[in-house]
Amino acid sequence: MPAAENAPVLKCDNILVSTRGITETHGKKILLFVPAPEISRLTLKFGRSDHCPVVSLAIGVLLSVLGIYGLVKLISAPRGFRYELGMITLGVIGGSMIFDTLKQRYFLEVTKPNGVSRLVFSKQTQLNDIREFCRQVGTTYNYAITEEF
Repeated sequence: MPAAENAPVLKCDNILVSTRGITETHGKKILLFVPAPEISRLTLKFGRSDHCPVVSLAIGVLLSVLGIYGLVKLISAPRGFRYELGMITLGVIGGSMIFDTLKQRYFLEVTKPNGVSRLVFSKQTQLNDIREFCRQVGTTYNYAITEEF
């Protein structure tokens, strides 16, 4: 629970912590918001940060196979560009999904009564900066943040 109503907003790269809760942002847009009353535990982790990696990986592989099929069809019979180029585009999206699923990052795992949320730090954020941020959050808002690496 927050220590005081007038506590400062703490920011580390794309993660914001305030009296209202914890937020993951991208630019000026909010990607994920966890209200303060719902936070029961915070854990700093390093690994694959995707929420459903098996589902994302399966969809990515399916789209990639479709893209490879479209590329083979385009090379073998180059007279119809519309469908093959669309399939190749889906294959690129599938490859991107596979890459995003397999990349490893630092993230805060927020345990709530109804599940778990993962707030992901960007790849430019250094571990020392993240640890200092977690220390400030712990002292300002009385959140106990544990590390699991």
